[in-house]
Amino acid sequence: MAEKKRLVRSRTNRLVGGVLGGFADYFGWNANLLRLIYVLVSLAIPTHGVLGLLVYVVVMTFMPLDDSRPNTPNFRDLFRGGPASPQEPDRKVIHDVTEQDVKDHHKDGE
Repeated sequence: MAEKKRLVRSRTNRLVGGVLGGFADYFGWNANLLRLIYVLVSLAIPTHGVLGLLVYVVVMTFMPLDDSRPNTPNFRDLFRGGPASPQEPDRKVIHDVTEQDVKDHHKDGE
């Protein structure tokens, strides 16, 4: 069964809040072109962009954030007790190794 599309803020295609990236993903549009059109329309309104900014903030407040993201650590994981870095594969352990001093005559100028 095909997954139903949801109108959500984008986590990957975002410049500020991901609102226009979310709209672009939902409708299949180019996000940069949508951003340009939004800025031009906002500046064409007699309030000179204040209303456009207010609409963006209101939509960003009520539009849910995309929750289908890969399981990678982020800044919030540091405070939630999650992994601070991705799990590393098993490290190789070397046994029966002896240390030896290496004399480098070129360091001392000799």
